[in-house]
Amino acid sequence: MNHFRKGLLKVERSVHFLMKWVLFLILGGMTLIVFMGVFFRYILKAPLPWSEELARYLMIWGASLGAFVAFREGSHVGVTFIMDRFRGKIGIFLKRVSQLLLTIFVAIVAKEGFGLVLKLKGQTSPAMEIPMGLAYLAIPVGFLLILLEALMMISIKDYHRIQEGEKNL
Repeated sequence: MNHFRKGLLKVERSVHFLMKWVLFLILGGMTLIVFMGVFFRYILKAPLPWSEELARYLMIWGASLGAFVAFREGSHVGVTFIMDRFRGKIGIFLKRVSQLLLTIFVAIVAKEGFGLVLKLKGQTSPAMEIPMGLAYLAIPVGFLLILLEALMMISIKDYHRIQEGEKNL
């Protein structure tokens, strides 16, 4: 395995590890914010105007980054009945075609997502008055991470074997 490929895999593993921790913090933050919102509203009778909005935006970011983590781990639900019927060269060919189609789809969503963020950069959220682009940025960022992961899967032939080796460690 050459040095560039080893370095690329190391960066990819580090990003995956970082995203898991970011998701942990997002979930913890959401839990704390929702708890605070309920406590302030029903116990102190002084609702926090920003708690629901912040929890919603954290949920959006969590779902988007979580999609990347699930994609990397192969945890997304898939319909594989066609792929399971073909073995050998035809199976490999179909797998490559599906990876290519997925990569094109993810690239389009990421590109259009960044376009949407640019269109909404002047709009602010009602309660926190932060740019709505920050909330919408979650979609293109998550899809960009998925795109980079998909490109790694296509470009590195033994990528799945390397991942399996990581799981067995």
